Amino acid sequence: MTVEIHGVFRRHPWIDQVSADHDLDEDLFSLVVKRAAAYGWSSAFIGGLSDLAGARWGHADAGNDWSQDGRNRRLAWLTVHPTAGMARQHLPVLPMTRVMTDSLYRMGNVTFTALSAHVPLRLAPDTALDLRTDADWYALTSPAARTGITVTISADSEFPPAQVLTHTAQRSIGQLRIDQRELPTRTTETTFTASAPEWTPDAAAWVTDLVVNSPREAGVRGRAVITASGGRR
Repeated sequence: MTVEIHGVFRRHPWIDQVSADHDLDEDLFSLVVKRAAAYGWSSAFIGGLSDLAGARWGHADAGNDWSQDGRNRRLAWLTVHPTAGMARQHLPVLPMTRVMTDSLYRMGNVTFTALSAHVPLRLAPDTALDLRTDADWYALTSPAARTGITVTISADSEFPPAQVLTHTAQRSIGQLRIDQRELPTRTTETTFTASAPEWTPDAAAWVTDLVVNSPREAGVRGRAVITASGGRR
């Protein structure tokens, strides 16, 4: 499972100096390992320290592109092996997003443009009740923060897009307002626009969670790529 954050990165002007002062050479991989351990979500220790009760994933790979050219780039990506068999635990889209955003903002400032998640739907549990309560969190967002977004769903096998979008909107309890348009009966890829309560990495992870639950309920069990981007396109 992989989650990617896209945007424009501006490195803190003082980060090189403090890194040198403390003999540090941090990149995204080293930072997300530290942050995941701090949250208790994963551990990179080996040997007798490797058994972390309740670990959400095992680290596989991570990387970053922190080019200072003002261009939109894949700023951070994290690949993990999600822990299977944890009752009702979501796929860790939000925790993975959180450790990456923490790491990015430790090193600089970000203009966030997109979140992309490559998810194994066969491991996704039914999180419908949690998604309904998550919607309450976003109901507390300032009305002025509501913004247009674009979401693309690409799956290994065909799914009914109208059913998936209806299900996604219902689970959001009115917080994700999907624009209506004509859709094919079945497809392996669809793109839709909507208005979201806010445009943040956390909100993009919530939208991704909403979408993950929908093709799963439609019987799709392979892999899917879900990309949420800022702005209607």
